[in-house]
Amino acid sequence: MYISQNFGQIMRLHREYKRLTLEQASELCGISDKTLENIELGDSNPKLPTVIKIANGLDIHIGRIQNCIVNEK
Repeated sequence: MYISQNFGQIMRLHREYKRLTLEQASELCGISDKTLENIELGDSNPKLPTVIKIANGLDIHIGRIQNCIVNEK
């Protein structure tokens, strides 16, 4: 199972909607701003614990994240 690039797009939209900078969002999520940036750009495939930190920090509903989890075939 992996997280699709859609998660980075959803995350960025949530961050921008809340008018947060990468630095502010990373502080809320408890991860580095570089990691957050890489996920937003689709350059990084975050592990589930990181996804949970981001979802909690940015208050992203779990239903939005479920759509981003893809089973490898």
